[in-house]
Amino acid sequence: MAHPFLKQLFNFNQKTMKKITAIGLMGVAVMLICSFSELKKVQTNEISIPEGYRNWTHIKTAISNPAFAAHSGFHHIYANAKALEGYKTGRFQDSSIIVFDVLESIPQKDGDVYEGKRKLIDVMVKNSSKFSETGGWGYEEFIYNDTTGIKIVHPTKSQCFNCHNSQKEKGFVFSKYRS
Repeated sequence: MAHPFLKQLFNFNQKTMKKITAIGLMGVAVMLICSFSELKKVQTNEISIPEGYRNWTHIKTAISNPAFAAHSGFHHIYANAKALEGYKTGRFQDSSIIVFDVLESIPQKDGDVYEGKRKLIDVMVKNSSKFSETGGWGYEEFIYNDTTGIKIVHPTKSQCFNCHNSQKEKGFVFSKYRS
């Protein structure tokens, strides 16, 4: 039963008060569910674009064939200190991070090719216990788009690892360090 003051103030009957209470409780339940699902999303998004990666060691740059639409353009590859050691020894330790920064290539009339807008950033993080099914590497892709901003793609095992698995003898890494 509603408090007499509220009943008088809002002039609600008992049936109306039950509906308001039920709607309020459903609203609270929805907010709790959303809060916990949002918390879960944050916890499972384990890989992000490392701050300052362009100050890391530049492993190499390549210009890829335009036939590979999504990955065509300039490929700049950066490695943190742990990954650099892995490039040198052939054994990548946990905490190694490799960043694959892809920018569009813009041919010029004089034959030069300039960098254009960023297309995507791929990040590989070595954590043997967390990513045991994929050779110890975790993968994340960040696709850039002028209209939607950054879209985070959570690659499946078949999207990244199946290809990287061909490089098992090289620590699942395609690129080579150019000293």
